[in-house]
This record gives sequence, structure tokens and C-alpha cells, in this order.
Amino acid sequence: MNPRPNHNVGLGGDGDEIAAISEVEDAFGVRLDYADAHDWTTAGDVYAALRRALPPAEADRSDLWDRFANALCRETGVRASSLTPESELLCEDGIWVHVANGSATLWSIIAITVLVAVGWLLLG
Repeated sequence: MNPRPNHNVGLGGDGDEIAAISEVEDAFGVRLDYADAHDWTTAGDVYAALRRALPPAEADRSDLWDRFANALCRETGVRASSLTPESELLCEDGIWVHVANGSATLWSIIAITVLVAVGWLLLG
């Protein structure tokens, strides 16, 4: 693995994570167990799910991580060789984080405005 790891897989949380997981499943001809998917935050979490889905002989192959990383990164274009099991799935410094934060701020302002307007109507 690369001594300068990429700290994330580059997924934006905008649906591309579904495509990335599908790439992994297609590359290995398996379906992952999604029971713990809500806890998947790192590449290592998805890798562990993949290993559980594979037959033992396949799960123990020495090239498994490299094949997994290549499949996982097809969606984002991040260099697969830069991933480590600790690499975060979602990109916290990408534009989608700013869009999500901006959207949350906008909805908060709208909600506060509506509450103030309703309060004035009830008191007035």
C-alpha cells in the first residue's frame, strides 16, 4: 500500500456510494449483506463485508484488497493504490458537503421563519 494514503474514497453521498458498492458486487459476483451497511464508514468496513460474502478460498487471496480497491474507486477515479482500510468512504472536503451544509442552513432558516410567522399570527 501507498505510504501516502488517500484519506477518503471520494464518494459524495449523492448516490455514488450505491454505484460504488454495485461495482464491488459485480466485480466479485456476490451480493453484500446490507444488515450493517449503516455502519460502513471506511473502505475497510466494506472490505470486511466483501470477505464475509466470498467463499473462504477467495476471501484469503493475496490480491483481494487490490481488486477490491480498484472496483470501489471506479466510480470516483481516486487512485486505488492510495486507499487503506482506514480511508473514509465519503469525501468530507468535496463540494457535496458544502451543498448539504448549505441546504441544511436554508431549511433551518425557512423553518425558523415559518415558526416566527405562525407565532405572530397566533399572538396577533
